[in-house]
Parts: sequence; C-alpha cells; structure tokens
Amino acid sequence: MSLPSVTTLDVDNVTFPPTVNPPSSATAFFLAGAGVRGLQVQDNFVKFTAIGVYLQPNAVPLLSVKWNGKSAPELTDSVEFFRDIITGN
Repeated sequence: MSLPSVTTLDVDNVTFPPTVNPPSSATAFFLAGAGVRGLQVQDNFVKFTAIGVYLQPNAVPLLSVKWNGKSAPELTDSVEFFRDIITGN
C-alpha cells in the first residue's frame, strides 16, 4: 500500500519529516498531524513539547469507513475519533 502524499511540517521550530521508518517495523509511517502541548500559567501559554503523530498507510482506508464525510471540527471535537486512531487495527 502506498503512503498518502504529505510534506514536512514545521511546528514551533520543530521539523517533522513526512515519513518515518520505525526500527521495529518494516513499514514506513506517514505524518498524520503535529502540534504543541502546554499549560496555561496565569496569562501565558507555556509550551513544553511538540508532538508528531505518524500512522501506517492502511490507517486512512480503515478510518474512512467510519469517519468519511465528517468536517474537521467534528473530528477535532470527537474523543471517539481519536480513540479509533489510537486503538485502530
């Protein structure tokens, strides 16, 4: 199965490559998203890490069966969607 077409993503001076090859897998994973995590401390948002989420190529067809046609806000607000990403086949 071919990888989705993605590009390098820079998030707060951290560069996430479009694909990675984990040492424990013969399959390349693609960058599905990235962002920063932090905490609100008084009036400032303190960033403490940048996170990249990489998926196997078969994740998109498997997830699209259930989630196709949903808007970005619907997916962003859905705990079940993120649960499906983490616990997927």
